[in-house]
Amino acid sequence: MNVLILAGDTDGNVGDRAIVLSTCLALRRSDPNVRITLVSGRPEEDQAHFSAETIPRGWRGIAQLATAARRSDLVLCGGGGLFHDDASLVKMPYWAVRLAFVRLFARRLVGYSLGVGPLDWSVSRLCARLAFSCFDELSVRDEFAQALTQPLTSKPVQLVPDPAVLLPPAEDSVAARILATVGVPDDGSPVIGVAVRRWFHHHPTVIPHKYAVKYHLRRVRGQESCARMTSLLAEVLDRVREERKAHIVFLPTYGVSHEGDDRICEEVGRKMQTVRPCIARITEPRAYKAVSGRLSVLLGGRMHATIMAAAMGTPVVGLSYNLKFEGFFRLIDREDRVMAIEDFVRNRRVEDLSDLLVSGLREGRRIPHRLKELTETTRICTVRLLTGQDEPPVSIPRAAPSSQTELLKEKGGSILTKKALP
Repeated sequence: MNVLILAGDTDGNVGDRAIVLSTCLALRRSDPNVRITLVSGRPEEDQAHFSAETIPRGWRGIAQLATAARRSDLVLCGGGGLFHDDASLVKMPYWAVRLAFVRLFARRLVGYSLGVGPLDWSVSRLCARLAFSCFDELSVRDEFAQALTQPLTSKPVQLVPDPAVLLPPAEDSVAARILATVGVPDDGSPVIGVAVRRWFHHHPTVIPHKYAVKYHLRRVRGQESCARMTSLLAEVLDRVREERKAHIVFLPTYGVSHEGDDRICEEVGRKMQTVRPCIARITEPRAYKAVSGRLSVLLGGRMHATIMAAAMGTPVVGLSYNLKFEGFFRLIDREDRVMAIEDFVRNRRVEDLSDLLVSGLREGRRIPHRLKELTETTRICTVRLLTGQDEPPVSIPRAAPSSQTELLKEKGGSILTKKALP
């Protein structure tokens, strides 16, 4: 079997690398002889890491992309947050054109555990319709994405939780060695993991943020709000550390220049009044997941840091910048453990976020039954979607709302999308 994967940004993004690696492993479990091809910005590195053939991203690889699509039994788009317009207005046109091109050559094209939304602009929703029309089958990773996607396609939109829940962690000894190396003592004290990001610079513009940063095309926005966020986070961590005598370790997941999670972590650390926290720069997804399993609680401002920690039984608290957080916390029945980052900064909710972290510490490490169900659901649906094996489809244990309108009402109105669907 030949499979071509069109994924997110695996260049320095531990979350997207976790999705691709988990998908590759799932394919190989179903067919040990599967031949996998990836589109990559770092072809040599990814060829070794994923044990797959690679195609250069962009115009350099366009002929190879057509050839790979033509020879593939399956072209897989996803998973992860690919279809949204909260950072760039060209994201959806890009994916629509790319998928329409691949559709010309592909025998079978599947949208797999996609993150969809927000799609606030009519041109984005139009391009989403075109992209969805290219798929033979389509699945999304949470109920909010499902509610937004279904009105844009006549196909049934299945719900398959994020494949990162299936990723096997590295050995515990690897995690212990990483934590010891960065200075986290194994003394029985609680360990609070923190995975945060810069967010307030994100505004929908024609020029994608990474190119604006690379070529200095505009002033980076939101610096004042971001500075306020790091100060408030430092206050939260100081408070919880003092109360619980905990160690703090930062776990950045996206280290490229236009994101720079490690720089945000350093900034929060500098503003803390207690001892300087540790920073673990982990680039290998299985090692990252193993480390997350040694935490007492994770404050997750990155989606896949949160998913991997929860899958390891670590209590998680979400600092949300997108409804995908609410979607995941809804799936694991912990909607009470997520807070919008804008709300946290605007209303200075230091005490509330501190209380959520302390509640997580009191809860202790365990894998909830609900998460076990979701993991098994993901495994079975993945086998069926990726290989076409005739396993019966598995439903998510709790039914999704019957319409986008109902789901929007739960979130207080026009949060999922600011404009009416065309």
